[in-house]
Amino acid sequence: MANEGEKKDYRIITRDIAGKLNLDETYTFTWLLFKSDYETGESHVLRETLREVTGIKDVDTISKYTAKFEDLGFLRKEYNYRNNERQLTTPVTYHVDIPKSNWVRFKKDLLLEDIPVELKAFLVLLKCLCINNTNITCYNKTEISRRLNLSPKTVKKYIDLAIKHHKLVEVNNFFLITDSNIILDTPHTKSNFGLRTFDKLAREKYDIIYNYCIEKNVIPPPYDFKLMEVLCIHRYDQPEEELEIAVKNGDRNAKKHYNYYSLKYNLPKLCPNLPPQIHSLQYFLTSLINTKCYKERVAQPEEVEKVELYFRIDDN
Repeated sequence: MANEGEKKDYRIITRDIAGKLNLDETYTFTWLLFKSDYETGESHVLRETLREVTGIKDVDTISKYTAKFEDLGFLRKEYNYRNNERQLTTPVTYHVDIPKSNWVRFKKDLLLEDIPVELKAFLVLLKCLCINNTNITCYNKTEISRRLNLSPKTVKKYIDLAIKHHKLVEVNNFFLITDSNIILDTPHTKSNFGLRTFDKLAREKYDIIYNYCIEKNVIPPPYDFKLMEVLCIHRYDQPEEELEIAVKNGDRNAKKHYNYYSLKYNLPKLCPNLPPQIHSLQYFLTSLINTKCYKERVAQPEEVEKVELYFRIDDN
């Protein structure tokens, strides 16, 4: 259960914004969430404050956006009047709807990242298309464009930008959000390993990457539990020692199993050439959990029986 400090650090947002809000509207709505009480959704934030934090040019645009949020049922406005004079006072009280289902979570730090604001909004919208309890969406760019009601050009632009800023990985037929401020809710992680055990596994796998970098005279990336969590959950979820023991015992299909799940085996196969310095574990994610890459670089071609042809020449 999240404590009070943790609750204040994140907000939940309804998935229903996907396809209904554009990037600027989404960014404004996310800021409004953090200017609201995390339990009741009540907010007395000024339009001027929202204009400043979002970079929107004028307060009239903010009013236009909040009116749209109200029309969509995402919030309710409470207008305050001065006595019986029917004169509006400021600020308007917003009551943001706190969804009880069909929602995703993100941290406030996402809004403070040094990346374009439109990219922050795009990541929130893309999270709304992810499979439950994952940061994975299996939709292609065309389907993402349709479901978010954004042009294909816009979707391609921000997918490319997200990959460039190490916030997104394209793996086989799906996209994986790796920004640690887009919260990955994975209840199965603790049930399978236990938090302490999983942290131990993540450290073990990181040490393999670290030592591999050192052997290659490369400055290794710093440890990042969130990124190691992604790496382990989506492929390397078995201790190396267990894999090696299975091979030694000659278990059926153990070698094939080892070749696929062993990080020690796959690092030199899938990441043979490294730059002089690697700043983030993000560098390894694409190749190390990409099944297509594994098949292309590792899988051995089937042996084909050679057939020799003999030609007889008759002396006629």
